[in-house]
Amino acid sequence: MELSSNLKGQYIEWLQELVDGLSPKQEQLKIAYEKAKRNLQSAEGSFYYPIDLKKVKGIGNTIIKRLDAKLQDYCKIHGIPPVEAPSLTQTTSTRPPKRTTTALRSIVNSCESDKNEAHEERGAKKRKTRKYIPKKRSGGYAILLSLLELNAIFRGVSKEQVIELAGKYSEHCMTPNFSTKEFHGAWSSITALKKHSLVLEEGRPKRYSLTEEGVQLTKSLKLADGISFPKESDEPDEYRAIRNESSEFTANLTDLRGEYGKEEEASDINNTSVMLDITFQDLSTPQRLQNSIFRNERLRTQTNTCSHELKEISDNQTISDTAVKAKSTTTRRRYNGISYELWCNGDFEVFPIIDHREIKSQSDRDFFSKAFERKGMKSEIKQLALGDIIWVAKNKNTGLQCVLNTIVERKRLDDLALSIRDNRFMEQKNRLEKSGCDNKYYLIEETMSGNIGNMNEALKTALWLILVYYKFSMIRTCNSDETVEKIHALHTVISHHYSQKDLIVIFPSDLKSQDDYKKVLLQFRREFERKGGIECCHNFECFQELMGKGDLKTVGELTIHVLMLVKGISLEKAVAIQEIYPTLNKILMAYNTCSSEEEAKLLMFNVLGDAPGAKKITKGLSEKIYDAFGKF
Repeated sequence: MELSSNLKGQYIEWLQELVDGLSPKQEQLKIAYEKAKRNLQSAEGSFYYPIDLKKVKGIGNTIIKRLDAKLQDYCKIHGIPPVEAPSLTQTTSTRPPKRTTTALRSIVNSCESDKNEAHEERGAKKRKTRKYIPKKRSGGYAILLSLLELNAIFRGVSKEQVIELAGKYSEHCMTPNFSTKEFHGAWSSITALKKHSLVLEEGRPKRYSLTEEGVQLTKSLKLADGISFPKESDEPDEYRAIRNESSEFTANLTDLRGEYGKEEEASDINNTSVMLDITFQDLSTPQRLQNSIFRNERLRTQTNTCSHELKEISDNQTISDTAVKAKSTTTRRRYNGISYELWCNGDFEVFPIIDHREIKSQSDRDFFSKAFERKGMKSEIKQLALGDIIWVAKNKNTGLQCVLNTIVERKRLDDLALSIRDNRFMEQKNRLEKSGCDNKYYLIEETMSGNIGNMNEALKTALWLILVYYKFSMIRTCNSDETVEKIHALHTVISHHYSQKDLIVIFPSDLKSQDDYKKVLLQFRREFERKGGIECCHNFECFQELMGKGDLKTVGELTIHVLMLVKGISLEKAVAIQEIYPTLNKILMAYNTCSSEEEAKLLMFNVLGDAPGAKKITKGLSEKIYDAFGKF
């Protein structure tokens, strides 16, 4: 018995057997086999070897292997010599390369092949690896060229600096666009660059610089594509002069501003007002307007020696009043080993940044930005690490931004109720306190998109806590339109406030936590805000990286977070427990040493049953904590 020259009918029969042998759960596989069967039935030509079926649409290597097994079994049963089909790898066409070979890649690959041949001659077996080269106009390509143009070799630059420059080298957007649901920008290519040791990431806030290998590759890309940087010969040296740490000598308040007379110092202190006191007051009152003009004239007289920049002075020189003169670039100084810049009033503009999640409705996502624009008020929309609206100052010369002393958390009543229920309210309150902002506002919109259930009393308690216990300010509005009016009024006051202020902008390089963020800010405030007329603030990049929810947590913070997962444990109760039992292991050991179950259930009550205020642990809550940590 011999096989027919065309086994098409036999293959169709075997495909049907494969379909019949599937279970009801293998629905997708059944669909694939039936599709292959239909395509084979309508295909023209003869099919002898199973590999001949490769040209039929819907039949791939897996189906071919199974039909080949069916064919070999058929031959064995009927005593037919087995069919020796051509190898699958021999007949399949080679896939085209994923990317075209450029002149640069040819040079690099030839160098790599020469190295591999040299290894083979010495008897060493080494796997051939393809050198990573980012595709032209990709995110990685743009990041490398931007770092080289910024001369980020000996000292790193920020993510914002790279993104601002990288747009001209990439055909993709470097930042995510949430309105179009593009949640990852081309900046994500930084992961591959770090993996291949082309870019070095260090410090916190993070700084990025090119490695030695990254410099060589980037210069090759630049040469191959004929790219030239603007002011190429001058810019790197200028950048080094401005940003080199060796040129940043220590300068405190006395060095910066000079000593004023005692009478002026007292006048500064008396006239330093808290912005909360004037937020929604009428600024057009004649007496207040007259006092405002007087203060402007006095501050203008005092700060006439403080122009746009500090003058370059060597370490062994002192700064006098006449040494502060106008300059086109910002010079950095250091205090307690931390870099800072002095921005004089007139050198920066003030405007709010709105979190991109702050919307009126799903169909009206740009409501706030458009409403502010109609009022002639500049604003930006970004993803904020903390708060819903913050005010920033942007340097007109350098484009750098710093976070000012005002932050707003906007809540609808139903959202506030939910945040109380799942402990987000306490977590947000805790981070707002760590921000170091003196002017913290809760903006409560008395509108709801859902039912608050039995949360009326909890809402009243939360509102009293905000005002009395936490000492936050509160703005209550009826709807989004009134919110716009209130924010516009607040912006007017803030703009007026900072028209009389100079800013000390802090640029730390190695902060470990949010506590360090606030600690550094308070150190600068104690030194530079003694006389008034100056306000200290962190740069915007530092705020974004340090104040997010993903901040590094200590063991104590993790313990508090886990404790708050138990229903009924607020932040105050969790902190009180953590002070007595610093870690979860200490809590477990305390329960392990209890002599009876009753003693274990009342452990937390016996320890904190008489604690004052919100720290008190009741018997019922003590039993809940035992159920979570004592049963093991």
